[in-house]
Amino acid sequence: MSGVVSNAGPLIALGKLNLLHLLRDLYCNVYIPKMVYEEVVVNGTRVGCIDAFRARLLIGDVLIVKEASPASTVVFDDIGIDEGEIETIELSIALDADLVLIDDWHARIEARNHGLHVLGTLGILYSAYKTELINFREFEAAIKEIMHRGDIWISNDLCGKVLDAAGESNPNHGMIK
Repeated sequence: MSGVVSNAGPLIALGKLNLLHLLRDLYCNVYIPKMVYEEVVVNGTRVGCIDAFRARLLIGDVLIVKEASPASTVVFDDIGIDEGEIETIELSIALDADLVLIDDWHARIEARNHGLHVLGTLGILYSAYKTELINFREFEAAIKEIMHRGDIWISNDLCGKVLDAAGESNPNHGMIK
C-alpha cells in the first residue's frame, strides 16, 4: 500500500476498544493530519481519554503525523464536514493514498466524491477478521461493545448489519461449541 490516512473517528473508536494495534497489523503505517493529532491525542489527553493515551503511544511508530497542505484545486461540497475531515481528505489526495479511514457519513461521501477508497471502524474490524488477525468471537465482541457503548457513535443498525453479514460468511457461525 502506498498510503493509508485516518481521520479521528476510527482512531478514537479503536483506541476505546483497545484495538489500535490492528492498524499496524493491517497497514504498517497510517498517516494522520496535524488537526487529527490535535483532536485525538492533544485534546483527548487533556481530558483524560484512554483512547488518547493509547494513540499517543503509536505516534511516530504506526501513526505518522503529516501536515496537510490545502489543495487549492480541491473543492468541498458544503455538507457540514469538519476541518479535521477536510484535512484528512486533502492529505489523502496529496499522498495519493490507497485508503482513507473515516466514520462520519458525510465525510465518507465527500471522500468518495474525490475518488478515494474509504473504510470506517467497522470495515477495519471486518478486514482484521477476514485476514484472521482476530477470530469471529473477537470480531463479534468488538461490534457488540460498540453497540453498547455511548461513547462510540456508530449506529446499532449498521453494526447489526455488519455482524449479520460476517456471521453468514462464517462457516462456524451458529454452531454450539
